[in-house]
Amino acid sequence: MRIGILGMERILRIASGLIILGLVVELISLAWIHPLAFTLFAFVGICLIGLGILIYLAFLVLVVSLPGETRGSPPTP
Repeated sequence: MRIGILGMERILRIASGLIILGLVVELISLAWIHPLAFTLFAFVGICLIGLGILIYLAFLVLVVSLPGETRGSPPTP
């Protein structure tokens, strides 16, 4: 399985976007004084950050575990 440069950038952008969105949700929940603010912080914000981290780590494992391919060289038959 080959992942092009654009595919790598897209996956990394999705992961970083989820992490940034989670941080924004947590910042909003810290400024909001309401009992639901903790729920927003604990479940929504942490889940978004965790999902972004998991996508990033899965991407690293996928790229590192590619069998014997070197980037930039054509595949051998």
